[in-house]
Amino acid sequence: MGLEHKFYLVSETIEINEIWTLIENIRVIDNVVIHDDIVHYISDSLEWIPSKNPAKKGNPNGRGINYYGVTLFDEQSSKLLKGIFTSWRDLFENAPNTFEITGNFVYGDNEQDGEYERININRDEVINQLGKIISMSEHLAKGNCYLYHLGI
Repeated sequence: MGLEHKFYLVSETIEINEIWTLIENIRVIDNVVIHDDIVHYISDSLEWIPSKNPAKKGNPNGRGINYYGVTLFDEQSSKLLKGIFTSWRDLFENAPNTFEITGNFVYGDNEQDGEYERININRDEVINQLGKIISMSEHLAKGNCYLYHLGI
């Protein structure tokens, strides 16, 4: 299965200490799961998106995703969220059906040996996932809903 990032579009905010159990019990408008390899690949551009960290007191404003925890996106996030994911979707639409991305550097038996991971990606699967985020961003722009990211 591998590491995954889950995104849930919901109509109300959730107490952070309850999100892991309540997400299954509240009205979820839409959701999508994106593999960590893709999130890692596009992570630099995700840092441009305004977000909130519900794990910290006062739900402070920030940027990007909380890779290992929960991130909250609201109406203020929607324009950049949509723009960034649309740009990645449009780029990936030009890829072959199956394509490779570069992953992390993996060391060999000593520090001088190693290479970057080569990760095979299914173009249509990624395009569909990014399309779901774009759709959720459009819904988010209307207000009265929130997008939660649950990190790895």
